[in-house]
Amino acid sequence: MTHDVCGPGTIGIFTSDERANRNVDILRDFCMEQNINYFYDIKDLSNFKANPDYKGVCHVALAQEGHCRPGEVLLGTDSHTCNAGAFGQFATGIGNTDAGFVLGTGKALLKVPPTIRFVLDGEMPPYLLAKDLILQIIGEISVSGATYKSMEFVGSTVESLNMEERMTLCNMVIEAGGKNGVVPADETTFKYLEGKTSVDYEPVYSDAQARFFSDYRFDVSKLEPVVAKPHSPDNRVLARECKDVKIDRVYIGSCTGGKTEDFLAAAKVFLASGKKVKVPTFLVPATQKVWMDLYSLPVPGSGGKTCSQIFEEAGCDTPASPSCGACLGGPRDTYARMNEPMDGTQGGADLSGIPVHGGCLGPDGLRHRPQGLPHVTTLKPQSS
Repeated sequence: MTHDVCGPGTIGIFTSDERANRNVDILRDFCMEQNINYFYDIKDLSNFKANPDYKGVCHVALAQEGHCRPGEVLLGTDSHTCNAGAFGQFATGIGNTDAGFVLGTGKALLKVPPTIRFVLDGEMPPYLLAKDLILQIIGEISVSGATYKSMEFVGSTVESLNMEERMTLCNMVIEAGGKNGVVPADETTFKYLEGKTSVDYEPVYSDAQARFFSDYRFDVSKLEPVVAKPHSPDNRVLARECKDVKIDRVYIGSCTGGKTEDFLAAAKVFLASGKKVKVPTFLVPATQKVWMDLYSLPVPGSGGKTCSQIFEEAGCDTPASPSCGACLGGPRDTYARMNEPMDGTQGGADLSGIPVHGGCLGPDGLRHRPQGLPHVTTLKPQSS
């Protein structure tokens, strides 16, 4: 069943709608009228590389362009705005009504959320990435476990993560209902920002006497690779428990998994396998910079080969233009997708996991490396 309100949008899935470009036209007109400094425009739709101002997925582009800074507040009209919490920034998604109010007044009504602290210690096994960590956490607390709460990530494991991995960790706090996620700024943060921004910023940290709504402690050295099964991000299972699942297609991309480090991780798996993929494998870099990295950065241990060379040898699809890809309607021929919360956990029988899983899925089916059982200690909530 469909009707006059939703019918056109439904039909639009099957047709080429030139009027969809009107969204960009409206943005362009507004930015010119209001003299907006940072508008990353795209005019030549036939070739994204012909648009020097175009960046790609907003959450990753904001970080690469130096707009994510410690101690600041970032409000954006997309749930994964929380990605920027990796910089020690209060970053959260807001609705269109709130956004209009912010644009007009520079103000927003926000409650100060209580904080759940996640202490992650231990050496990170080489086959794990931050996506494993956040799926583990969401599986522990559920998709509503952090509703209107701040999720703070600390511990030796977090301190060892690079900025892209920290972004992955914070990106998915919304899948736990979180208002925002925060990684305290440190030397890794400051070094990443060098040359990206000339704006002064002042990091803020939890007070020494801060009280938390609850604490969760993980020994990361004992964790195994995990995936989220249909139809919810908290439907977490060990990857090895899915070894008999038939895979139809593989997708590596999105704001969560389309960064340079994600593709490097997948390329290492393809390289080690030396096999051709058995199913269509789509690659959608998050930004133009990531796209260029795929064609320029040598993969460690490859003898100088780039990600794009390794992907081509493995029989993957050619890296697509930077976009939100499968989360918002592509790449072409993507199926088992619904216009619901992203990260590959909605629609058909989709498994959501780190890019390393995608690399394993394509050639061999889902492989695993046993490393003991997941280990987490949950401390009871403290009184507020």
